[in-house]
Amino acid sequence: MKSKNTDLETVSKLIKELRLEKGFSQEEFSNLIQIDRKYASLIEKGDKNLSILMLKKITRGLEISMEDFFRKFEN
Repeated sequence: MKSKNTDLETVSKLIKELRLEKGFSQEEFSNLIQIDRKYASLIEKGDKNLSILMLKKITRGLEISMEDFFRKFEN
């Protein structure tokens, strides 16, 4: 079983990877989902725990379902 820190790191890394796959800069993506770029940076570094609502906002911006996001997370 993964530890909480490892889970947070994995989620953060996955968000960044998916953002880059979509070709968004951090600033472009944060503008798209209407969050501060500094906050987006903290999320991608694993320095912020995410609420389910924030994760939903992020996955919508990445055009991936929560189900598919968690499938990628588990792999």
